[in-house]
Amino acid sequence: MSLPVIAEIRVRAVDAPLDPPLRNSLNVIPRAPLVIVDVRTACGAAGTAYVFPYTPAALGPTAALARSLGAGLVGRPLAPATIWRDLHDAGRILGTEGLVQIALSGIDMALWDALAVRAGLPLCALLGGEPRPVPIYASLRGWGPAMLAEEAGRAVASLGARWVKFKIGHARLEDDLDTVRAVRAAVGEGVGILVDYNQALTLPEAERRGRALQELDVRWLEEPLPVQDDAGLAELARRLTVPVQGGENWWGPASMQRALAAGAVDLCMPDAMKIGGVTGWMRAAAIAAAHRVPMSSHIFIEASVHLMNVTPTAHLLEHLDVAAPLLDDPFVVTDGMALVPDRPGMGLVWNEAALAQHAADV
Repeated sequence: MSLPVIAEIRVRAVDAPLDPPLRNSLNVIPRAPLVIVDVRTACGAAGTAYVFPYTPAALGPTAALARSLGAGLVGRPLAPATIWRDLHDAGRILGTEGLVQIALSGIDMALWDALAVRAGLPLCALLGGEPRPVPIYASLRGWGPAMLAEEAGRAVASLGARWVKFKIGHARLEDDLDTVRAVRAAVGEGVGILVDYNQALTLPEAERRGRALQELDVRWLEEPLPVQDDAGLAELARRLTVPVQGGENWWGPASMQRALAAGAVDLCMPDAMKIGGVTGWMRAAAIAAAHRVPMSSHIFIEASVHLMNVTPTAHLLEHLDVAAPLLDDPFVVTDGMALVPDRPGMGLVWNEAALAQHAADV
């Protein structure tokens, strides 16, 4: 059977409010600038995906990169893995990290979505997996004990979440511990607590805080050190009993391979946008399996629920829903489990009125 031919790749940009905003020790993220990539084939099959470049300043450049790269694919067969390799080879001198990788990943995910739609299968089924529910951790948006305790209680009650994650990194360790205690009081003993430092600590301080946090039964310590510090992270992982988690800021499978070879993390959580889309994720999943490292996801829940179903060491799916206000049929979680939509592809159905309302002129 011949592959369909790519007839059009359309790129749109939206800048929608995040309600509530995302907060951490460094800043507040009040908006979700998204680049949407739509693929249409000559046989009529269509696919879509989005990426989240975090800041409005990156929205225009990311969209421009995706448009330029996408224009060069018109007329080619719909073969995402081949196109991924060719685009990364073509970008070898420029480099394929940062915004280039984000644009490439948006295209890759949309191509895979179109291929699955054409086959009439959910994406995970096209990739060889069975569509099964995936356990989530509720990724909280607040900051400080009172706000996070209230949000954590709602996540357990409304989503059935059995795991909650939140940002810490106050100036005083005791304030971090107070935050963990407040969340524990809100969710009870049966819910796992995960914490994220967003790369904010030094090695001595990470060890000091990690030892205190593990006494409170925290189940992972996410990004305590800068992501590039494989040696420091590996040393920290040796000193602590609480597992060190990381990976959302790895650029491509090669970065993941270096980190796992160095023993920098006990657990890993690639980001579909930064690891290289569906194609990059599949390579990353094989690396995690070879190292026997449990693998979770980072945002992009609509893609991640499919990708986790074909990940040999799948652990937890991050539930942080940034696209819901723009969708006709938002993501479904029942009793702490993310459900695969009963539709071909990833199951994304955009609300065109909402996209028009929040359209960005870039």
